[in-house]
Amino acid sequence: MSAKARPRSGESSNHRPWLVITTLVAAVCTALALGGCAKGRNDTSTTTATKAKAASAGIPVYQVSVSKFTYQGMPDTVPAGKPFTIAFTNKESFEITHELVVVALPSGKTLDDLIADAKAKGPDSEDDWLHFGEIGEVDTGASGVGTFQLPAGNYAIACWQEGKAGGGKGPVHASIGMAKAFTVS
Repeated sequence: MSAKARPRSGESSNHRPWLVITTLVAAVCTALALGGCAKGRNDTSTTTATKAKAASAGIPVYQVSVSKFTYQGMPDTVPAGKPFTIAFTNKESFEITHELVVVALPSGKTLDDLIADAKAKGPDSEDDWLHFGEIGEVDTGASGVGTFQLPAGNYAIACWQEGKAGGGKGPVHASIGMAKAFTVS
């Protein structure tokens, strides 16, 4: 058996490129995990910075809000294959958590089908729809930002959070119409 000599002090070690790659991957994963912990927080400096960065890159920013379980500000059409940013704000007058989930509406399906599915299956209905991203768990008064790039087709934004005005148990919000269809073309 032959033993490999370790590099002397000051010499480089080119036989461990996996160590550099592993370290970089760990750093990226840590950054992503910490970023994910900020969901639902009312950090307007981050939201403002993200919106400004998107706008300076020429990416359209849509100001979408929710009030009385109704999405407002989402355009009926967005361009296909081009990134766009949604700045989502929960403007309810009571404490409640909402989300904005982007799902595809397959051929032959409509927003009414999504709402009926949510009424029939509750939170389990979310798994029936192909997801393209989300802005999750935004509490009253808070904002979240997400950037999306979608192929041509029909889509919806919907909320599968549960609860009712004034607190307590309530239906899945999509089942009471907290959903909006849009087209990507």
